[in-house]
Amino acid sequence: MKFSVVTPCFNAMRFLPDTVASVRHALAGRDYEHVVADGGSTDGTVDFLRDQPDLNWRSEPDGGMYEALNKAVSRASGEVIGHLNTDEQYNRAGLQAALDIFESDPSVDAVFSPTVMVDAEGEFIQLFKQVVVPRVIDTHWHMPVQSCSLLYRRRCWEREPYDTSYRLVADHVWFRHQMERGMKLACVPEPIGIFTWHADNLSSSEGKTSGEDALADIDRKSMRIKLAKDTYRLRKWLAGGYKPTPVRYEQFHQGKLETHTVERPCLKVRRDLRGG
Repeated sequence: MKFSVVTPCFNAMRFLPDTVASVRHALAGRDYEHVVADGGSTDGTVDFLRDQPDLNWRSEPDGGMYEALNKAVSRASGEVIGHLNTDEQYNRAGLQAALDIFESDPSVDAVFSPTVMVDAEGEFIQLFKQVVVPRVIDTHWHMPVQSCSLLYRRRCWEREPYDTSYRLVADHVWFRHQMERGMKLACVPEPIGIFTWHADNLSSSEGKTSGEDALADIDRKSMRIKLAKDTYRLRKWLAGGYKPTPVRYEQFHQGKLETHTVERPCLKVRRDLRGG
């Protein structure tokens, strides 16, 4: 089974080398490809890409991240797809466990996991401990998975590509629609993805002012949604989602592979520690 990592990219030299290194390390021994869709970078990114013979890359203007994603997936040849941004990394243990599920159960459409959050210097901030399979209604009040910790079969994208009319929330719209179509999910306990919080994140720099809404048609104050929230939180509590347990992960920092173990990880978003 071939796995395709797809990475939208624009002026990404700050973090891109570590992202590429993490993919190579996490997938060593697997049949995979790394497809990069660059939007016409001018910061040295193209020179870096040109020096990576194992990357499938192309640099050309695009209409934003989701158009770049669609371009990358359309060029990809793998049965399973992973969307990894240029400031994110893969954790080998979680990624390997997720790929094993795809190989053992052809009926599974997607696999997700908890997500490690680090700051711009690679320091641990929190564990986004996603440990319960969401229901369709859970996508009607929040995005219950992180894109860097979600892998999916190509057939899902072929049913519906990313909606390029959005700049920031098309991944939520896409996941919601896939769930409404009956996407079958599985979960692994080890983190698949490592997400970097920093001032240049699109979600940080534009998310509060964009006005985009993946749930514009949903009455989020309805009793139906309130009950769904309570049910989800109860299920998460029963599954240990609010209990801090040790987390181990591997990440690259300035070209060096590091192994970290956090005995009692913070599980709550700490906005003051996002990093710069």
